[in-house]
Amino acid sequence: MREGLSENLMDILLEAKDGGNIPSSVAKMILYYWQRDQLASEAGLTGLLRAVVEADPMKTAAVLDDFGLDEIKLAISPTEG
Repeated sequence: MREGLSENLMDILLEAKDGGNIPSSVAKMILYYWQRDQLASEAGLTGLLRAVVEADPMKTAAVLDDFGLDEIKLAISPTEG
């Protein structure tokens, strides 16, 4: 499941129009885990989620729905009010 999730999140990040808004430190972290084939690790997925939420929150929510990760979706959703 983690491999598929990391692939989907990377696809979103690579296709995002707001991908340039990702802080360089987060981009470097993603690159670090990618080079070591560790994007599917907990740390790799955490970095990907941080970046993808900034780049395209709607697609991120859709992927989390597809994987049944409702708790994570709630945790990253902005609160109202």
